[in-house]
Amino acid sequence: MAGRAAAFRLTRAEERRLLAAARAGDRRALSRLLELLSGPIYRFGRGFCGDPHDAEDVAQVTLAALARTLRDFRGDSSLTTWAYTVARNACTRHRRRGAGEPARLEPLDARGSGRSAALQVADPGEDPQRALERAELRATLERAIASLPPAQREVLVLRDVEGLPAKQVGKILGLGERAVKSRLHRARVALREALAPHLPVAAPGAPAQAKAGRCPDVARVMSRYLEDELDAGACAKLEAHVRSCPSCGAACETLRAALGTCSGWRAEKLPAEVREAVREAIREVVAVARTKS
Repeated sequence: MAGRAAAFRLTRAEERRLLAAARAGDRRALSRLLELLSGPIYRFGRGFCGDPHDAEDVAQVTLAALARTLRDFRGDSSLTTWAYTVARNACTRHRRRGAGEPARLEPLDARGSGRSAALQVADPGEDPQRALERAELRATLERAIASLPPAQREVLVLRDVEGLPAKQVGKILGLGERAVKSRLHRARVALREALAPHLPVAAPGAPAQAKAGRCPDVARVMSRYLEDELDAGACAKLEAHVRSCPSCGAACETLRAALGTCSGWRAEKLPAEVREAVREAIREVVAVARTKS
Protein backbone atom coordinates (compact mmCIF):
# COMPACT_ATOMS: atom_id res chain seq x y z
CA MET A 1 0.00 0.00 0.00
CA ALA A 2 1.54 3.27 -1.07
CA GLY A 3 2.83 5.48 1.72
CA ARG A 4 2.48 2.83 4.40
CA ALA A 5 5.27 2.55 6.97
CA ALA A 6 7.45 -0.47 6.30
CA ALA A 7 6.23 -3.51 8.16
CA PHE A 8 8.34 -5.36 10.66
CA ARG A 9 9.97 -8.23 8.83
CA LEU A 10 13.07 -10.32 9.16
CA THR A 11 14.65 -11.37 5.91
CA ARG A 12 14.65 -15.14 5.62
CA ALA A 13 18.46 -15.11 5.62
CA GLU A 14 18.60 -13.08 8.86
CA GLU A 15 15.88 -15.22 10.36
CA ARG A 16 17.77 -18.44 9.63
CA ARG A 17 20.99 -16.96 11.00
CA LEU A 18 19.40 -15.82 14.27
CA LEU A 19 17.46 -19.05 14.66
CA ALA A 20 20.57 -21.19 14.18
CA ALA A 21 22.51 -19.09 16.68
CA ALA A 22 19.70 -19.11 19.26
CA ARG A 23 19.28 -22.87 18.98
CA ALA A 24 23.03 -23.24 19.54
CA GLY A 25 22.70 -21.40 22.85
CA ASP A 26 23.53 -17.84 21.79
CA ARG A 27 21.64 -15.68 24.30
CA ARG A 28 22.21 -12.51 22.29
CA ALA A 29 20.58 -14.06 19.22
CA LEU A 30 17.63 -15.25 21.31
CA SER A 31 17.32 -11.80 22.86
CA ARG A 32 17.38 -10.18 19.43
CA LEU A 33 14.63 -12.45 18.11
CA LEU A 34 12.38 -11.84 21.10
CA GLU A 35 12.97 -8.10 21.02
CA LEU A 36 12.03 -7.97 17.34
CA LEU A 37 8.88 -10.00 17.97
CA SER A 38 7.78 -8.32 21.22
CA GLY A 39 6.40 -5.13 19.63
CA PRO A 40 4.26 -6.82 16.96
CA ILE A 41 2.99 -9.40 19.46
CA TYR A 42 2.04 -6.73 21.98
CA ARG A 43 0.27 -4.57 19.38
CA PHE A 44 -1.64 -7.54 18.04
CA GLY A 45 -2.74 -8.40 21.58
CA ARG A 46 -3.66 -4.76 22.17
CA GLY A 47 -5.85 -4.69 19.10
CA PHE A 48 -7.36 -8.14 19.46
CA CYS A 49 -7.92 -8.20 23.22
CA GLY A 50 -8.91 -4.54 23.41
CA ASP A 51 -7.27 -4.02 26.82
CA PRO A 52 -3.63 -3.06 27.49
CA HIS A 53 -3.44 -5.22 30.61
CA ASP A 54 -4.64 -8.27 28.70
CA ALA A 55 -2.23 -7.44 25.88
CA GLU A 56 0.69 -7.39 28.31
CA ASP A 57 -0.40 -10.75 29.73
CA VAL A 58 -0.70 -12.22 26.26
CA ALA A 59 2.70 -10.85 25.25
CA GLN A 60 4.32 -12.40 28.33
CA VAL A 61 2.73 -15.78 27.68
CA THR A 62 3.55 -15.70 23.97
CA LEU A 63 7.18 -14.63 24.37
CA ALA A 64 7.78 -17.31 27.00
CA ALA A 65 6.17 -19.95 24.76
CA LEU A 66 8.25 -18.86 21.77
CA ALA A 67 11.46 -18.99 23.80
CA ARG A 68 10.66 -22.47 25.14
CA THR A 69 9.62 -23.96 21.82
CA LEU A 70 12.06 -22.27 19.47
CA ARG A 71 13.88 -25.53 18.87
CA ASP A 72 10.61 -27.10 17.66
CA PHE A 73 10.03 -24.47 14.98
CA ARG A 74 10.32 -26.32 11.66
CA GLY A 75 10.43 -23.32 9.37
CA ASP A 76 7.40 -24.30 7.25
CA SER A 77 6.31 -20.67 7.49
CA SER A 78 8.18 -17.51 8.43
CA LEU A 79 9.03 -16.95 12.07
CA THR A 80 6.76 -13.90 12.20
CA THR A 81 3.80 -15.89 10.85
CA TRP A 82 4.40 -18.53 13.53
CA ALA A 83 4.73 -15.87 16.24
CA TYR A 84 1.47 -14.15 15.27
CA THR A 85 -0.28 -17.53 15.21
CA VAL A 86 0.92 -18.30 18.75
CA ALA A 87 -0.16 -14.82 19.87
CA ARG A 88 -3.58 -15.22 18.26
CA ASN A 89 -4.14 -18.53 20.06
CA ALA A 90 -3.09 -16.92 23.35
CA CYS A 91 -5.49 -14.02 22.74
CA THR A 92 -8.34 -16.41 21.97
CA ARG A 93 -7.76 -18.38 25.19
CA HIS A 94 -7.53 -15.16 27.17
CA ARG A 95 -10.78 -13.82 25.74
CA ARG A 96 -12.58 -17.08 26.51
CA ARG A 97 -11.46 -16.88 30.11
CA GLY A 98 -12.70 -13.30 30.14
CA ALA A 99 -16.32 -14.41 29.72
CA GLY A 100 -16.52 -14.39 33.52
CA GLU A 101 -14.06 -12.77 35.89
CA PRO A 102 -10.75 -13.11 34.03
CA ALA A 103 -7.98 -15.11 35.61
CA ARG A 104 -5.25 -12.51 35.89
CA LEU A 105 -1.64 -13.45 35.30
CA GLU A 106 0.92 -12.27 37.80
CA PRO A 107 3.05 -9.42 36.48
CA LEU A 108 6.67 -10.35 35.88
CA ASP A 109 7.98 -7.43 37.87
CA ALA A 110 5.66 -6.46 40.69
CA ARG A 111 8.25 -4.09 42.11
CA GLY A 112 7.97 -1.65 39.21
CA SER A 113 5.54 1.18 38.78
CA GLY A 114 1.95 0.47 37.81
CA ARG A 115 1.10 -0.71 34.32
CA SER A 116 -0.97 2.33 33.52
CA ALA A 117 1.97 4.57 34.35
CA ALA A 118 4.15 2.61 31.92
CA LEU A 119 1.65 3.34 29.18
CA GLN A 120 1.41 7.04 29.96
CA VAL A 121 5.06 8.06 29.91
CA ALA A 122 5.33 11.19 27.75
CA ASP A 123 8.18 12.27 25.55
CA PRO A 124 9.82 15.11 27.57
CA GLY A 125 10.64 16.97 24.35
CA GLU A 126 7.08 16.98 23.02
CA ASP A 127 4.68 19.90 23.29
CA PRO A 128 2.17 19.06 26.10
CA GLN A 129 -0.86 20.04 24.01
CA ARG A 130 0.33 17.96 21.08
CA ALA A 131 1.06 15.04 23.40
CA LEU A 132 -2.46 15.29 24.84
CA GLU A 133 -4.04 15.38 21.38
CA ARG A 134 -1.96 12.39 20.29
CA ALA A 135 -2.94 10.45 23.41
CA GLU A 136 -6.62 11.25 22.89
CA LEU A 137 -6.47 10.19 19.24
CA ARG A 138 -4.70 6.97 20.21
CA ALA A 139 -7.40 6.24 22.80
CA THR A 140 -10.09 6.94 20.18
CA LEU A 141 -8.32 4.62 17.74
CA GLU A 142 -8.14 1.85 20.32
CA ARG A 143 -11.85 2.21 21.12
CA ALA A 144 -12.69 2.18 17.41
CA ILE A 145 -10.65 -0.99 16.80
CA ALA A 146 -12.08 -2.64 19.92
CA SER A 147 -15.61 -1.96 18.65
CA LEU A 148 -15.00 -3.95 15.46
CA PRO A 149 -16.13 -7.59 15.26
CA PRO A 150 -13.15 -9.86 16.15
CA ALA A 151 -12.88 -11.17 12.57
CA GLN A 152 -12.46 -7.63 11.21
CA ARG A 153 -10.34 -6.48 14.11
CA GLU A 154 -7.57 -9.04 13.70
CA VAL A 155 -7.36 -8.48 9.93
CA LEU A 156 -7.13 -4.71 10.40
CA VAL A 157 -4.39 -4.96 13.05
CA LEU A 158 -2.28 -7.37 11.01
CA ARG A 159 -2.71 -5.52 7.71
CA ASP A 160 -2.91 -1.83 8.61
CA VAL A 161 -1.07 -1.64 11.94
CA GLU A 162 1.64 -4.24 11.30
CA GLY A 163 1.61 -3.84 7.52
CA LEU A 164 1.72 -7.55 6.72
CA PRO A 165 0.80 -8.53 3.15
CA ALA A 166 -2.68 -9.99 2.68
CA LYS A 167 -1.24 -13.41 1.78
CA GLN A 168 0.63 -13.66 5.09
CA VAL A 169 -2.40 -12.43 7.03
CA GLY A 170 -4.38 -15.24 5.41
CA LYS A 171 -1.81 -17.83 6.55
CA ILE A 172 -1.97 -16.57 10.13
CA LEU A 173 -5.78 -16.54 10.23
CA GLY A 174 -6.40 -19.61 8.07
CA LEU A 175 -8.22 -17.58 5.41
CA GLY A 176 -8.03 -17.16 1.68
CA GLU A 177 -6.65 -13.88 0.40
CA ARG A 178 -10.06 -12.89 -0.97
CA ALA A 179 -11.70 -13.35 2.44
CA VAL A 180 -8.92 -11.32 4.09
CA LYS A 181 -9.48 -8.39 1.74
CA SER A 182 -13.26 -8.53 2.10
CA ARG A 183 -13.00 -8.29 5.89
CA LEU A 184 -10.35 -5.61 5.59
CA HIS A 185 -12.52 -3.37 3.42
CA ARG A 186 -15.44 -3.62 5.85
CA ALA A 187 -13.15 -2.90 8.79
CA ARG A 188 -11.65 0.16 7.10
CA VAL A 189 -15.07 1.64 6.35
CA ALA A 190 -16.15 1.14 9.97
CA LEU A 191 -12.89 2.62 11.26
CA ARG A 192 -13.21 5.67 9.00
CA GLU A 193 -16.72 6.35 10.26
CA ALA A 194 -15.60 6.04 13.88
CA LEU A 195 -12.54 8.30 13.51
CA ALA A 196 -13.85 10.89 11.02
CA PRO A 197 -15.15 13.35 13.67
CA HIS A 198 -11.73 13.31 15.37
CA LEU A 199 -9.55 13.81 12.29
CA PRO A 200 -8.83 17.40 11.15
CA VAL A 201 -8.95 16.45 7.48
CA ALA A 202 -11.44 17.59 4.86
CA ALA A 203 -11.78 18.00 1.14
CA PRO A 204 -12.34 21.59 -0.09
CA GLY A 205 -15.87 22.68 0.73
CA ALA A 206 -16.82 19.60 2.76
CA PRO A 207 -16.55 18.81 6.50
CA ALA A 208 -14.35 15.87 7.48
CA GLN A 209 -17.35 13.84 8.64
CA ALA A 210 -19.40 14.42 5.50
CA LYS A 211 -21.32 11.45 4.21
CA ALA A 212 -20.69 10.28 0.69
CA GLY A 213 -24.24 11.13 -0.42
CA ARG A 214 -24.86 9.43 -3.75
CA CYS A 215 -21.58 7.50 -3.38
CA PRO A 216 -22.12 5.53 -0.14
CA ASP A 217 -19.47 2.92 -1.03
CA VAL A 218 -16.65 5.31 -1.87
CA ALA A 219 -14.60 4.40 1.22
CA ARG A 220 -14.83 0.70 0.32
CA VAL A 221 -13.85 1.44 -3.27
CA MET A 222 -10.97 3.58 -2.02
CA SER A 223 -9.82 0.69 0.12
CA ARG A 224 -9.78 -1.55 -2.96
CA TYR A 225 -7.85 1.15 -4.79
CA LEU A 226 -5.20 1.22 -2.02
CA GLU A 227 -4.89 -2.57 -2.24
CA ASP A 228 -4.25 -2.40 -6.01
CA GLU A 229 -7.43 -4.37 -6.73
CA LEU A 230 -8.66 -2.01 -9.44
CA ASP A 231 -7.30 -1.84 -12.97
CA ALA A 232 -5.76 1.32 -14.39
CA GLY A 233 -8.97 2.41 -16.09
CA ALA A 234 -11.05 2.07 -12.94
CA CYS A 235 -8.40 3.91 -10.92
CA ALA A 236 -8.40 6.82 -13.38
CA LYS A 237 -12.20 7.10 -13.19
CA LEU A 238 -12.09 6.97 -9.39
CA GLU A 239 -9.45 9.71 -9.19
CA ALA A 240 -11.39 11.93 -11.60
CA HIS A 241 -14.62 11.47 -9.65
CA VAL A 242 -12.99 12.17 -6.28
CA ARG A 243 -11.55 15.43 -7.63
CA SER A 244 -15.04 16.61 -8.62
CA CYS A 245 -17.02 15.30 -5.63
CA PRO A 246 -16.36 17.13 -2.32
CA SER A 247 -18.07 14.52 -0.15
CA CYS A 248 -16.17 11.66 -1.79
CA GLY A 249 -12.95 13.62 -1.39
CA ALA A 250 -13.70 14.00 2.32
CA ALA A 251 -14.42 10.27 2.64
CA CYS A 252 -11.17 9.36 0.92
CA GLU A 253 -9.07 11.80 2.93
CA THR A 254 -10.51 10.66 6.25
CA LEU A 255 -9.88 7.03 5.25
CA ARG A 256 -6.26 7.87 4.47
CA ALA A 257 -5.94 9.72 7.77
CA ALA A 258 -7.50 6.83 9.68
CA LEU A 259 -5.05 4.39 8.14
CA GLY A 260 -2.20 6.77 8.90
CA THR A 261 -3.31 6.79 12.53
CA CYS A 262 -3.20 2.99 12.50
CA SER A 263 0.35 3.03 11.13
CA GLY A 264 1.35 5.60 13.74
CA TRP A 265 0.30 3.19 16.47
CA ARG A 266 3.40 1.15 15.63
CA ALA A 267 5.63 3.98 16.88
CA GLU A 268 4.34 3.76 20.46
CA LYS A 269 6.92 2.65 22.99
CA LEU A 270 6.54 -0.78 24.54
CA PRO A 271 5.41 -0.91 28.18
CA ALA A 272 8.12 -1.82 30.68
CA GLU A 273 6.28 -5.08 31.45
CA VAL A 274 6.63 -6.27 27.86
CA ARG A 275 10.33 -5.44 27.79
CA GLU A 276 10.71 -7.33 31.04
CA ALA A 277 8.86 -10.28 29.50
CA VAL A 278 11.67 -10.60 26.94
CA ARG A 279 14.28 -10.77 29.69
CA GLU A 280 12.17 -13.19 31.74
CA ALA A 281 11.71 -15.53 28.77
CA ILE A 282 15.47 -15.60 28.20
CA ARG A 283 16.18 -16.27 31.89
CA GLU A 284 13.70 -19.14 31.84
CA VAL A 285 15.27 -20.76 28.79
CA VAL A 286 18.79 -20.38 30.22
CA ALA A 287 17.70 -21.88 33.56
CA VAL A 288 16.19 -24.92 31.82
CA ALA A 289 19.33 -25.37 29.73
CA ARG A 290 21.51 -25.35 32.84
CA THR A 291 19.44 -28.04 34.56
CA LYS A 292 19.82 -30.30 31.52
CA SER A 293 23.58 -29.80 31.27
